[in-house]
Order: sequence, then C-alpha cells, then structure tokens
Amino acid sequence: MSSWIVIQTFFRRELEVSKFLSQKQVPHFIPMHYREKPTADGHMHRSLTPIIHNYAFVENVLPAKQMKNMLSDCAVPLRLLTDKETGQPSEISDRDMFEFRTLCDPQFDTKMIITDAPQDAEVGKEVEIIHGHFAGIRGRLVRKQKQYWFVKTFAGISVNLRITRWFCRPLS
Repeated sequence: MSSWIVIQTFFRRELEVSKFLSQKQVPHFIPMHYREKPTADGHMHRSLTPIIHNYAFVENVLPAKQMKNMLSDCAVPLRLLTDKETGQPSEISDRDMFEFRTLCDPQFDTKMIITDAPQDAEVGKEVEIIHGHFAGIRGRLVRKQKQYWFVKTFAGISVNLRITRWFCRPLS
C-alpha cells in the first residue's frame, strides 16, 4: 500500500513545485478552491487557487534517498515535513490521502476551513460520515459556537467541514 509525504515550500511557490513534480512525473496533490476577485471593469473573475499555501502532498513512489535527491534538484526552496520524534518524513496513508482529496474537492461548495494544526488538536467524538458526498470518511465531530464541524487531522493539517451531526455515526 502506498503512502504520501508532505513538502513545505516558502513564499507561496507551491505551484512552481507542482510544475517541477509534473515534469518529473511524480504524482502529487495541492488542495485548490475557486476564488473570485473583482476585475478593473467590475466583473468577477473566478480562478482556481491553493487553499493552503506552501504545501504539496507527494505520493511516496521512490525510495527515501532517491526522493531526497530528486527534490534537491528543484529550484524552489523546500523541505520535507518530518516527525519530531523520529526525524523521518511524516507519512500519510493512501486511505487518509484519499479522504483528504475528497474533502478538498473544489466542486463541493460548502463551508470548509483548512488550517495548519498540531496533531489531535481537536477534542471530540470519533465519528464516520454515513450520508452525503463524504460517506465513509472518519474523523472527529466537534461543536464550536453552536455549530457542528467534522474535523480530519493528519500531518499537522486540519480540515474542518461544517456538517449536521445527523450525518455522522459515532465510532465506539
């Protein structure tokens, strides 16, 4: 089963890293969403932009040494996110990455927040979504300011999705 690693770049150059990885034919993912900006003539221009800046998720298709060598050829400064205890690159399972990619679908138009967050920063009940677009995804159900949020956290990134609690089944 494959896994994914997280690359951090600087100065909002994640799209340049994506271009580099595409040229090397390395599977990767950058969470994107549609953003609207007014133009000079007053119309709204809709464009696809990164949700979180300075991060790219790369499928771990090469041995660690080859991956580091390949990334060192990139003209953009970057670093691998590593586990603080082991010093090894933080790995994300293929299943977790599938869920993350599903949650970050730019076609899904709902209230969602993606942030840098420490692991397990949110305390809440473990749940599985049982209805709708995200059925089968597991995370935590958290109540904030009288609203329910589904929270999925891994590798220091947290996806918070506004959801009704009736769409979730407790795991325990």
